[in-house]
Amino acid sequence: MQHVRILAFHSSQSHSGQWRALQQDIHHHWPDSPLEGLDLIGYGQGPVLDKLAADFRFDDEIAALQATGTFADDTPLVLIGHSYGGALALRLARELGDRVVGVIVYEPVAFHVLPAAHPARSEIVAIAKTMDTSSLSQACAAFVDYWNQPGYFAALPPRLQRAMITQQRKVSADFHALFDEPARAEDYAEIACPVWLLHGNQSPLSSRTVADILAAHVPVCHRITVDAGHMGPLTHPERVNPHLVQALHTLLAGLD
Repeated sequence: MQHVRILAFHSSQSHSGQWRALQQDIHHHWPDSPLEGLDLIGYGQGPVLDKLAADFRFDDEIAALQATGTFADDTPLVLIGHSYGGALALRLARELGDRVVGVIVYEPVAFHVLPAAHPARSEIVAIAKTMDTSSLSQACAAFVDYWNQPGYFAALPPRLQRAMITQQRKVSADFHALFDEPARAEDYAEIACPVWLLHGNQSPLSSRTVADILAAHVPVCHRITVDAGHMGPLTHPERVNPHLVQALHTLLAGLD
């Protein structure tokens, strides 16, 4: 098997630990190609967010990854991502070109591809506006409940609520990066490598519609429906991870 590095980008309000079970699965199949879970700005052990949320862009996230030497060598890359991390993985696939040999993403929330008048855009814009105009705790509740179900945040243990509230400013920054990315849907035709695009059948309209649009523009796109919601990689890894592993099997076999 050709040697590759497998990088994984987590969702907003998360950290690299969300991939722990997948790391174990990948180590079982490919002990010489460990999954590298990366902490993004504002999460886990990642750098501190050092600018206003409204000014944050994917360029800032990529610069932080470059500063830590993430892309220092020329080893081929496989990129895995969920939600915000999935959208970042697709941006990197466009930017790094032939260096990326495959992308496997679960519901990449590339909101910038949603048409202005589409109900899906109106739905997620309403959440973004709530986050920008509310207290951190109210913004956090709006974000968490949207991707899960009403009342989900209120039912969490207070310790976990407090931890999430401390990260909420970066969540708002993530949304600005996702909406203000200048790429159009047509620009995703630049992705030269195969993409596996997973989406849940219980997910909100916004992420399902983004998946529809991306699948129509990415040249080599393998689309997979999973019996789960948007947070499937965290809430139902037993349903999601086998698809990720199978996609990796297919991808790596094609590189031999």
